[in-house]
Amino acid sequence: MLDSKERIKLENVKKLIRRNAKVPLEKLLNKLHPADLALIITNLSDLDRKKIWTFIEDRSKIAKIILEMQDVDIVNIIEELTPQEAAALLSEMDSDDASYVLRIISKEKQHSLLQYISKDELLDVEELLHYPEDSAGSIMNTSAFALHMDTSVKDATKLLHKAEDLEMVFYLYVVDGENRLAGVLSLRQLILNPPEKKLSDIMIRDVVSVSVTDTQEYVAGLVEKYDFLALPVVDEQHKLCGIITIDDVIDIIKDQASEDIYAMAGLTQNDMMFDKSPYKVASTRLPWLLITFVGEIIAGLVVTFFQGKISDFAILVTFMPIVMAMGGNVGSQSATVIIQGVALGKIDTSKWSRVILKELTVGALMGIVIGILLGVVAPLWEGSAQIGIIVGIAIFSAMLFASLTGSIVPVTLMKLKFDPAIASAPFITALNDITGLTIYFLISMILLMIM
Repeated sequence: MLDSKERIKLENVKKLIRRNAKVPLEKLLNKLHPADLALIITNLSDLDRKKIWTFIEDRSKIAKIILEMQDVDIVNIIEELTPQEAAALLSEMDSDDASYVLRIISKEKQHSLLQYISKDELLDVEELLHYPEDSAGSIMNTSAFALHMDTSVKDATKLLHKAEDLEMVFYLYVVDGENRLAGVLSLRQLILNPPEKKLSDIMIRDVVSVSVTDTQEYVAGLVEKYDFLALPVVDEQHKLCGIITIDDVIDIIKDQASEDIYAMAGLTQNDMMFDKSPYKVASTRLPWLLITFVGEIIAGLVVTFFQGKISDFAILVTFMPIVMAMGGNVGSQSATVIIQGVALGKIDTSKWSRVILKELTVGALMGIVIGILLGVVAPLWEGSAQIGIIVGIAIFSAMLFASLTGSIVPVTLMKLKFDPAIASAPFITALNDITGLTIYFLISMILLMIM
């Protein structure tokens, strides 16, 4: 969605392309930030999109523009280029960005362009591709600027001046003779200390770092906790392998947010890759839908079982949608709270009983409110206070059990090593409909017999 300023920029670019005004267009494109250009280019027609690339001569800027695009647009652009052209673009990117692009394009394209990448760059990229996709190692920049601990402040300053294309200069990492991470210092510390001082005398030795095998979620959690702008990445021997910067962490957080949104619908990010065939996407979504399908069939059997027994009180059927909706919402809320709490490190997994008890209490309180409301509204259909009391108590019980289901299902899935974010929704929907209707009709029948 373009805002008013972005729309004006887009229209200006379109006009200049139509007029073939090369010089004004080149000036405009040079002024615009790669992020703005990425947005403009993705909103151009196919013909204008092909034309605009010819007006951008700086290959490094083209690489930056591409990296600002959505994955599907990156894939389409790289797939259209020859292996040599694609390799030339990748050589303009940092190793972590290049490896990311290589991960999302087709295997065929990946293999064809790797042979055109220089040996030094290839070693860095292949090292990152070797790590699991969700690991810290896969997104680190291997060009980490590090200084030996015996270096003086004066020499460190000289080396810093000579260094080119530094990824992050807010923190200076210090290593020993075997490239093991020994400390860290800020630019401020470097500037304020005497020139003859050694880095080992002024560095902070207790360095917060991550392992190449740590998850990206763990990295994001550390950055959030300590407000870092970068984190060093080390291997098993504590040797400095690279750094992860704040822009990478922002991407992680965005991906996590996207995953959470997809998971609410029982999907994964792979389902949103529009270059995949409908059959492939359907095959990934269908298994979870089948769980819900089977659950609803059982729920239908529950209704059939009670149909004859409540024929004299058909009014109870009127409130079935409310029972199912309330149960589904309560269960989903409990599951979401637990899944997000665990993901963000807000829930102590050793104290599950306390967490579940709290969700039960919340479910009970909400059940009381909804039960009272339904108890007041129900007699308006039937004119009988008896029906109001019955359905009020029944929906309270159904909501209480739904909160229990919503709490236990994600916990159980975690223990079974399933992803609760994806698997919880269909299980909770099916279970809540079955148990909710069963509890609703059972309690209604018992109370009708008593009252």
